[in-house]
Amino acid sequence: MATITDVARAAGVSIATVSRVLSPGAVPHPVRADTAERVREAARRLRFVPSPIARGLAAGRSGLIGLIVPDLGDPHYPQIAIGVENAANAAELAVLICNTIGETERMTEYLQLLQARRVDAIVLSGATSLNAVELLALQQTQVPLVLIGRPAIPVPWPNVSIDNRTGARQATQHLIQLGFQHILHLGGPRQQTTMVDRARGYTDEMGDRPAEVIETNGTPEDGYARLRQRLSDTSRPPPQAVFAATDRLAVAAMALAADRHLHLPRVGVERGEARPDLVRGRGAAGPGPGLSPAAIDRSVLPSPPR
Repeated sequence: MATITDVARAAGVSIATVSRVLSPGAVPHPVRADTAERVREAARRLRFVPSPIARGLAAGRSGLIGLIVPDLGDPHYPQIAIGVENAANAAELAVLICNTIGETERMTEYLQLLQARRVDAIVLSGATSLNAVELLALQQTQVPLVLIGRPAIPVPWPNVSIDNRTGARQATQHLIQLGFQHILHLGGPRQQTTMVDRARGYTDEMGDRPAEVIETNGTPEDGYARLRQRLSDTSRPPPQAVFAATDRLAVAAMALAADRHLHLPRVGVERGEARPDLVRGRGAAGPGPGLSPAAIDRSVLPSPPR
């Protein structure tokens, strides 16, 4: 494998000149055009690849971005990871992905680890439910930080979010336009601003119609159990439609409908990563009921500054 010394010898220049041409720092040193081209030609001929560590030292950057997610088992977060990686790749950066599995201790450890690896910035996903300990850990972070999701309290860091309230109104309006009047909202935990905003959008659009919100902890298991309990209550008429706040809650509703052999029209509320073709209840035979998504493209994120 060729070294920088080999390139310098082949180009007839110093090692410093090769470094200035192939690994310029934040303030590039001027090199004559013909000399720079001779260095590049020698590097191509020798198939020399500059060390990313050396380039990072010269530029004062590592070329690494840290991405912290709360649960890679949730189909929401791999899409975000893809978006971050696409943007980072376009900027010639690499991404280190850390999965906290919802544990505060892991998040604080990953913040320390990423800083020890000298990442250039950290993207924190799932910021809608940050607690006091996690916020304190973020305040001690010494690298640029961007949040995905809006925390419940004002924070000094930029965040990327969507208008969940308007989106929920549009999803509810869609069901109303299909002729449904009694629409149940299967929501997530109120500690998350996303879930609060979606519940508010639902109640806004329901107006004088009978509104009913079932709060869950966000898992399919809890969504299934709570919706099953509601449908087992014969003292109240069953809902005509369900507006599920997330993909995983929609899957829970679909699985329950399949288990009860209920007809579920192709109407839904969220993006279709859940793959309805794979959703089957325990007693169902054949394809699970479908989802007509109100799509959110989570892979589209602003490109980082170079």
